Amino acid sequence: MKKLIFDVDGTILDSMHIWIKPQNELFSKYGFKLEDLSKEEKGKIEALSFEAMCVYIADEIAKDMTAQEVMDHFDDIITDGYKNTLMPKKGAKEILKKLKDAGFSMSVASSTPYPYLEMALKRLEIFDYFDFFATPDLLDMKKSDPDYWHYIIKKHGAQASDCILFDDALYAIKAAGKEGIKTVGLKDFPWNENEWEDIKKEADLVMDTIVEINIENLK
Repeated sequence: MKKLIFDVDGTILDSMHIWIKPQNELFSKYGFKLEDLSKEEKGKIEALSFEAMCVYIADEIAKDMTAQEVMDHFDDIITDGYKNTLMPKKGAKEILKKLKDAGFSMSVASSTPYPYLEMALKRLEIFDYFDFFATPDLLDMKKSDPDYWHYIIKKHGAQASDCILFDDALYAIKAAGKEGIKTVGLKDFPWNENEWEDIKKEADLVMDTIVEINIENLK
């Protein structure tokens, strides 16, 4: 059976707004928005851990703010979202339960700090569907690092070709694909609309949502 690797934000959770809106609120003070960044710059920010993202923003964009001030800008909004309000994509809980019941080994590959994911997934009662979590704060590695994907492959006890990543981010699909992992690109409009044509070129397969997963094809 294939080993299944899931991104969370934009793939399982309808949550990208909780990150994009505070970023754009901050960026607007300096005359631009996230959509103005190149795909490479956007991917670089997305791959960073939460703390590293705040440092990057303070160093490169909000130069009159400290990293701690940037972190404080995000923290209350994000904590409340994951703890209380964010919901899964339509049908996501049901397909994950079917995959778990069918005996698939599943993991999470996310740039979001583990404590946020733990709050949301436990609240939604899907935390226990996953065998392990790979996040920058747990591994001290980014999703753009080859060793990040090597860790996941090894943790699953599999070959790269036996692993499938479900993700909505172009940079993650590229990084995993380079290490031999099969990739499925997920649509999360409007958040990844500008990258969608590139995602279709890079991913082995694309889907509107993970609800479209064909369980029989994964065995």
